[in-house]
Amino acid sequence: MANGGIIGPVQTVTAESTLAAKVTTFTSSGTFTAQATANVNYLVVAGGGGSGSVRSGCANSRGGGGGAGGYRASGFGPSPLQGCAVPVVGSTGYTVTIGAGGATSCAAPVGNGEDSVFAYNGANITSTGGGHGGSHRSGQQAGGSGGGAAPGQSPSGAAGNTPPTDPSQGNSGGNGTGENNPANNNAGGGGGGATAVGTNGGPPGGAGGAGAPNTISGSDVTYAVGGTGAPGAPNSAGTTNRGNGGNGTQGPGGNAGGSGIVIIKEPESTSPATAPGVWSLNEVYDNVKAGTWTN
Repeated sequence: MANGGIIGPVQTVTAESTLAAKVTTFTSSGTFTAQATANVNYLVVAGGGGSGSVRSGCANSRGGGGGAGGYRASGFGPSPLQGCAVPVVGSTGYTVTIGAGGATSCAAPVGNGEDSVFAYNGANITSTGGGHGGSHRSGQQAGGSGGGAAPGQSPSGAAGNTPPTDPSQGNSGGNGTGENNPANNNAGGGGGGATAVGTNGGPPGGAGGAGAPNTISGSDVTYAVGGTGAPGAPNSAGTTNRGNGGNGTQGPGGNAGGSGIVIIKEPESTSPATAPGVWSLNEVYDNVKAGTWTN
């Protein structure tokens, strides 16, 4: 026998191997399977809130902008918003949930964005959906970032970072101005964003709060921008897979928030060389001499 008659495992020298760093992006819910046991970096952005919708037949009725979806990241973005990398176990699957953008709606809280979640080894990173912008029928909603207020509603924009996280996941929406009637100086407040509160209505409508730039994907992309209050520009839905809030409209209807995203970056991982089995001194000497023996 190769091991001199001693019963033991098969003798094999396995060389050192390296797994390259890996980025996995989720734009819809799924399962993340870790390639190795390590601490991984993450970006988790929730769905943005819809903008406040307005009643038909009232051209100057103006809703508030939707709040951005909650923004949580462990690196590659602004340093005040960086959390810690989290542990995963190799070959283990972890659930990833992508939050949808909130619909535009008169009936709160239907138009809030939905949460995005990354489950890791032992806990979750949860980003809360953005709050719906205020409308003529329903007040602005709190969320990852808060919705902007509409004219005629409570004057203050809704709170962001709700429920609270550390670092903060978002900011409050801006205030509306004027009364809810066809007066040209009425304007909705902007929705809160990842790095700034929404501005107050003017006219024109308040600007959405600024988002957060992040390079975890390999590109410099800005996420979680608050929606503008009506009648500001643009008049459009929040960007898909960015978690942006819906932008307000002047006239009937409103705009939906953008869906969220989860990106996970695994570091380079090295597996050391191994030599299981029972070896004679001669065999060890021959492998060392040949350069095939592990230290």
